[in-house]
Parts: sequence; C-alpha cells; structure tokens
Amino acid sequence: MIDMSVSVRFRVWVEVGGRHVIGPGGYEILKAVDEVGSISGAARKLGMSYRFIWNYIDRMEKTLGIKLVDAWKGGRGRGGAKLTPEGQALLQYYEEILKEMNEIANKWAQQLTERLKNMGEEGQ
Repeated sequence: MIDMSVSVRFRVWVEVGGRHVIGPGGYEILKAVDEVGSISGAARKLGMSYRFIWNYIDRMEKTLGIKLVDAWKGGRGRGGAKLTPEGQALLQYYEEILKEMNEIANKWAQQLTERLKNMGEEGQ
C-alpha cells in the first residue's frame, strides 16, 4: 500500500516596500541574540561570522528605519546586545505568522490526505 499522507511545506519572509526584512535566517539571528545576549555569542551559536550577523541586523534596521538591537562595547565578557522592544515585537510577529501558517498547512495536509484516501477507495 502506498503512503498517501500529505505534507504542505512553505517558506515565509516579510518584505517592506519590496525589500526583504525577515525570514527564517533573520528570525534565527534575532532569536539567538535574544537568547545569548550578544552578537558574538549569537554568531558562535549559529556558526556564522560576527560581521555577517552585524551586517544582517544593520540591513534589517535600515530597511525598517527602526532600531532592532541595542549593542554595547566592552571588550571580552563586558560587551553585549539585547533586542529593543521593536526587535522583540518583530520576533513575536514572525512567530505568530509561522504559527498560523503551520496551522493552515496542517489543515490543508489533513484535507488532502483524506481526499486522496477517498479517491483511492473509490478507484478500487
């Protein structure tokens, strides 16, 4: 018997004025900064360079015209970063989009699985 279970896949990103702001990568970067409390720690956690993460955040901030991360210098062990309230809001907004999209994708997958199952039964 053929496995007729269906999965619906998608990729979500947010654009403002046609310019990319946040997608899975940007979400992971902001989430890591939030969890670790520094850009260098987020870079280590994600296996990315400090420069890449810094530039990515800078690009998001310039696109939105909003500060997303407050970073402070301080040398080894004294520097850090945290999300601004706007950064926290963007992270939460993206999480809510993903939650709703996953719910819809699961609903579609269940419906199509049932339809395929019924079609298979009718064809026998």
